[in-house]
Amino acid sequence: MKRVEIKVEEREVSTKGKLKKYRKEGKIPGVVYGTTTETFYIATNERDFLKIERQAGRSAIFDLNLNGKVYPSIIKEIQVDPIKRNIVHIDFESVNLEKPLYTSIPVVFVGEAAGVKKGGILDPSLHEIEVEGLIADLPDKIEVDVSDLDIKDVIYVKDLKIGDKIKVYTDPDDVVVSVVTPVVEAVAAPAQPEAAVEGAPAEAGTTPEAAKETKESKKEG
Repeated sequence: MKRVEIKVEEREVSTKGKLKKYRKEGKIPGVVYGTTTETFYIATNERDFLKIERQAGRSAIFDLNLNGKVYPSIIKEIQVDPIKRNIVHIDFESVNLEKPLYTSIPVVFVGEAAGVKKGGILDPSLHEIEVEGLIADLPDKIEVDVSDLDIKDVIYVKDLKIGDKIKVYTDPDDVVVSVVTPVVEAVAAPAQPEAAVEGAPAEAGTTPEAAKETKESKKEG
């Protein structure tokens, strides 16, 4: 995992009004909890956090620098305003770098499958893998190259190259991605008129003579 440092300041448990004040000042309120420290409340500069997040991603280890003391942590939850789409709160979990960590690693698909070029459809089934290992050994993401996948080919969890130092908890027989044949809906053929039966009497109006007789009879009537 990537490791980045960000400065934070300690804050008290706040009311909604106080939290709103932090956000107006360009700060993101947060909380830090975990097995390595007691729970405490923080705020961090929004601009600094967004810059680091773009560079390292949300799965990085965040060294929270509080007055010179560093707390290695990972992001557990980010709350986003549903309308403004800005971050309103972050939950961090402090971690012990010397003990295995149970977490989920995102799966990223790269390349264009050979089967897709033939008209197939790439069908991802898993977007993250549950693993356990030392943070230093855990990758930020698991890249899956789908370039060689033909139609009906499948990649399973057991096919992934994650490393011997990492324990995988996701079922090894779970499908990660496959290329499937597109489903074509059958179109019903238009109904055909019934063929005339040889020798059957023609209905009125089906021959020129019958049509003429019908027309003359109407004039007489």
